[in-house]
Amino acid sequence: MATERAQAADAVRRWLEAQEGLEVEQVGDDAWVTVLAGENKRTIGMYLSVGDRTLIVESHFMRAPDENAERLYGLLLARNQRSYVLRFCVYDSGDIVLVGVVPVAAVTVEEVDRIAGALLTTADETYNAALRLGFTAYIEREQAWRERVGLGRNPIT
Repeated sequence: MATERAQAADAVRRWLEAQEGLEVEQVGDDAWVTVLAGENKRTIGMYLSVGDRTLIVESHFMRAPDENAERLYGLLLARNQRSYVLRFCVYDSGDIVLVGVVPVAAVTVEEVDRIAGALLTTADETYNAALRLGFTAYIEREQAWRERVGLGRNPIT
């Protein structure tokens, strides 16, 4: 078990080191935080933690929605069907996170790369639709303000 954990931690470490320009902070013996760059969701934080039995990958997706929570959760639950390893979850605060759990025996450099790619894709592809549902009134107010001051349309509307 300890050997599998050490091998998993080594695989995560090697993947992180291979990513050019990626800033990484180690936050424990076998835990790291970094930020991936998306297109729609420009920054996608990624927390990786190797435990005795599992690698946990977690990413804050968005704060608790102001409105349309049921529709938003429906969208995210439907998106869970197509996601590799990662699932949308809700904290007690209402904030939405993406969480993945992988057995340490399955963690390789290639698997970490696959999970990071899935995180980037899932967060980026889902973000605008989730934002529009959870913050409709805010987006409408901002759009009206942008038009009043001559800034043009916001790309997420």
